[in-house]
Amino acid sequence: IAIGIPGLRPALTALSDALGTGMPLPRHSEWVSIENSELQIDPGRNKLLALQATLRNRAAYAQAYPALELTLTDSNDRVIARRVLQPDEYLLPSLLPEESFAANADVEIRLWIEAGGIKAAGYRLYVFYP
Repeated sequence: IAIGIPGLRPALTALSDALGTGMPLPRHSEWVSIENSELQIDPGRNKLLALQATLRNRAAYAQAYPALELTLTDSNDRVIARRVLQPDEYLLPSLLPEESFAANADVEIRLWIEAGGIKAAGYRLYVFYP
């Protein structure tokens, strides 16, 4: 109902709270896309990887922020490391209170990841909801 008639969401949320139940945001990964991404070694910080990406919610309604799976691969495209990033790890602190990925909106991501002794040649970035 809240997706079909977004104006009812506040009333439905209040009713849900009064009944002691939760009303989670939609989680439709097919409507979230990675518009661009780049992973580089930060030359000023030894063994730190800099991940930049733009996520887009193509849905006509707000959704929960997705989790991101970053997979590092070797020169033969074999997995050498994998990490799941939750929204509180990749979102700017100013976006965390929002808790919803606005309809038809983009969010820019930039974060640094400790790479240690990992010698990656490539990467994959995947959006999903756990």
